[in-house]
Amino acid sequence: MPALTYLIDEFFVLRKYRRRGVGAHVARTVFDRFPGHWEVSELRENTAAQAFWRRVIGRYTGGNFREVELDSPRWRGPAPAFESKSPG
Repeated sequence: MPALTYLIDEFFVLRKYRRRGVGAHVARTVFDRFPGHWEVSELRENTAAQAFWRRVIGRYTGGNFREVELDSPRWRGPAPAFESKSPG
């Protein structure tokens, strides 16, 4: 049986809550709640989202993530991949 992979394909923070740490807090909370392998899909042209995810995932993992290029019926484009572990 293949290992479970958690996916984030859509993630939106209202403009009035951006740059306040809300998105990063929610992402970390979800990663902690569901330990395992993660892939976060991003639109190639959305460089702001790519920067956000690299910053959040980089801090969360201590830089221990890899860049993958997905090319499947589900998604085509960049996606950082990493392992989350249950806190504590």
